[in-house]
Amino acid sequence: MSREELFDTVWPGATVSDDVLTKCVVELRRAFEDSAREPRIIETIPKLGFLLIPAVEPWPEESRATAASPRGDQAPPGGLWSPLRSAGLALAVVVLIFGLLLSLDSSRSWLTEAGATLFLKTATLLAPHRPEIQTGIAVLPFVNMSGGAENEYFSDGMTAELINAIGRTDRLPVIASSSSFHFKNKSNDIKEIGRHLGVTHVLEGSVRKAGKSVRITTQLIDTTTGAHQWSEVYQRELGDIFSLQTEIATDIVEQIFVALGDELAPQRTELPAAGLTPARRTASLEAYDLYLQGLLALKAGDPRTIEQASRYFERAIALDRDYADAWAAKGLALYVLGRPGLGHPHIPASVYPGAIAAFRQALAIEPGHALATGWLGVTLIVNNYQWAEGIRMMEESLASNPNDAELWAVYGMHLNYMQLEGAEEAQYKAFRLDPYGVIPIVIRSGQLRRQGRILDAAALNELLLMQD
Repeated sequence: MSREELFDTVWPGATVSDDVLTKCVVELRRAFEDSAREPRIIETIPKLGFLLIPAVEPWPEESRATAASPRGDQAPPGGLWSPLRSAGLALAVVVLIFGLLLSLDSSRSWLTEAGATLFLKTATLLAPHRPEIQTGIAVLPFVNMSGGAENEYFSDGMTAELINAIGRTDRLPVIASSSSFHFKNKSNDIKEIGRHLGVTHVLEGSVRKAGKSVRITTQLIDTTTGAHQWSEVYQRELGDIFSLQTEIATDIVEQIFVALGDELAPQRTELPAAGLTPARRTASLEAYDLYLQGLLALKAGDPRTIEQASRYFERAIALDRDYADAWAAKGLALYVLGRPGLGHPHIPASVYPGAIAAFRQALAIEPGHALATGWLGVTLIVNNYQWAEGIRMMEESLASNPNDAELWAVYGMHLNYMQLEGAEEAQYKAFRLDPYGVIPIVIRSGQLRRQGRILDAAALNELLLMQD
């Protein structure tokens, strides 16, 4: 159908912009889990309109009576008063009361910062901003059993590395570490965590490092039932740490496949038989140890701590000049130090050339390194204004590492700047993978604000502010 046909059919007699139609198509694609770049349901025909790919057939009369429910004549669970609808109704009531109070000419003494904040918190808690539960996994921070807070970086680093390893399976969404670590040292019920993060499974465990050996315990839990599905204990020498990470990641994905059943399991993409990429196999355990300490420091929002992270990566590189991950992480640390809008006291021009050089060195050691490719693309856009090359590199990175939530968010932001299709899909995917992440929330709320959805944008930001 052409755009004109759609306008005349859906909005007869009304004046509607192309942007409205594009946003509606984006929403439809999201509902069908479709993609603009590899469409299965709706294909964009440039300068014409849209093509519905599946064949259209008449709907049998006997099916229409039961069409409202996939379970025949039974109503959907919860009926009209399902939790989502109840929350939506309650939110509508709150908004109506707020609007009524604003419309009154009498005293508005309630309209203080505290009153507005209370309203916003209420709206945030009632609005359905939690992602819907889908097949996926969250890796909770592994408990440090090594003794002493000074070993915390190792257990946290192992958690982050496992998240990366599981994410490389390509077809299994894994929640970003920034959202998983939101629940560190908290006593939330597993079912509650599953609801907050929108995943069907959670992996938790512990790490004990003693001398040159490491012992890791893991257990996989179904968040819908709270039942333990699988557990394992791994004992290895630290020299085998990289192959151990791959072994655990492969076992976890296998167990989820078993739990889901063959028909429901995502399409399998095996991890490399030889383990992680050669660049991760640094011969220096001291370099790897410094790299993990740098990762922990990089998570902080304090510029001084991020500068410390960069120094950790530099020390790791000094021990192993061919350590691609350390070069890429150094580039990311320098990029974050110059990132505008986050209060980092560095002029971008003073740190971005160093970030570009570090990313290029990582790619010289390991061509196609996902992190270096994607964030070099971002830095080339913001520093060199190489928009086309930057977008291409981000797309290449996301194709090999589709669980990089922050890169999805930044990619969506730049698609929006360039007025290219797929911006909102990318930003929603980022939020889906990292519902507590600062960058995905800030970018998504900005998009909502530009669409005129002010309450949604404000509630999303309030969700960020309500975090500990």
